Amino acid sequence: MDLLNLTEADLYPTEKFGPSLVGTLLYKVRDQNYFPGAYMTTNERMFMNVDMNGEAYTRVFSYQDIVKAYLEDNNLIIEFPEGMGQIAMVDITSGDGEEFVNYLNDKIK
Repeated sequence: MDLLNLTEADLYPTEKFGPSLVGTLLYKVRDQNYFPGAYMTTNERMFMNVDMNGEAYTRVFSYQDIVKAYLEDNNLIIEFPEGMGQIAMVDITSGDGEEFVNYLNDKIK
């Protein structure tokens, strides 16, 4: 499954692509704790695509919905407001974690 499947046609006319990351998202759903996933940023919002056992799941976040992002031992941690908590991405296979974190934190200021 192509997790980086956004095209220009999916974006608002004012949007431009930012950095993206592909890796493994640590998020508990029923009996499973990890899923292949990707984060894709634009100048207006962040997309999260997840392969949930062959089923594509996409969630879109406003930058106002993100508290902060940081790297810890080469793993990405994104903090959301209370109720959602944190989502970690480990085993990053594509993209530059530091560039992604800097871009994301610049957008959420």
